[in-house]
Amino acid sequence: MSKVTIDINGVKNGLENIGYIVSDLEERENNGKNWQFKFSNSGASVTVYDTNNKYNSVVNGKCETDEKEKLKVIIDKLKCKELEIDPLNKEIVALINSKHEGAYYDFKKEWNKDKKEDLLHDILCLSNNVERKDAYLIVGVQDDYNVVGVDDWKKSNEIYDFISNVKFAGDNRPDVELKQIYYMFHKVDVLVCKKSDKCPFFLKEPYNNKVFPYIYTRTGDKNTPKNQNANYADIMRLWKYNIELSMKGTN
Repeated sequence: MSKVTIDINGVKNGLENIGYIVSDLEERENNGKNWQFKFSNSGASVTVYDTNNKYNSVVNGKCETDEKEKLKVIIDKLKCKELEIDPLNKEIVALINSKHEGAYYDFKKEWNKDKKEDLLHDILCLSNNVERKDAYLIVGVQDDYNVVGVDDWKKSNEIYDFISNVKFAGDNRPDVELKQIYYMFHKVDVLVCKKSDKCPFFLKEPYNNKVFPYIYTRTGDKNTPKNQNANYADIMRLWKYNIELSMKGTN
């Protein structure tokens, strides 16, 4: 069996990027080298062993069984370099920890499979955000900002197939990407609505008679209601942004 080369700082960075606050990292010698992690925001205590056994990390401490089991899988995969934490993960953790919603990010407890018009409305509002940033629909976070996660990450093709079947004005479709993110031991879905010079996006015709060919956006932490246009000033800001980028493209 080939020896596992452990990058313990890589393990530490991975844990910090998914939201664990490492309060203590101690290297020990006890029948071989091992490292013990403790956290200020979790009762879990993690031991990583420097052995050829790939999946023998141990999670103990004062935490729920669910966290122990899921954190062990994460630790073992980080140890064996079988898990790469998405570069976006740290930013999403920070947004969740801010405990408020903003103009370019929104939290949802779960995907609403029965109301696709809600998802479409969220995508339009976030894609048309007046801050002109990549925007995030973060799924697995309750209204009180408690993270419950998703049972398993959503498949990208479900979102892409849905978007491709919606009729947008000028055939200009929002550019979205589904990211697989961790918040500590929880799995979280993040739908990235990318900044675009084709903004504002709006529909060619009503969708399910619930989302209309209006220009929607997001002001503060509120979406434009489905039965209204965004306010005039925000609409003008969006068109001005579009025109400025178009002019740069022709120079």
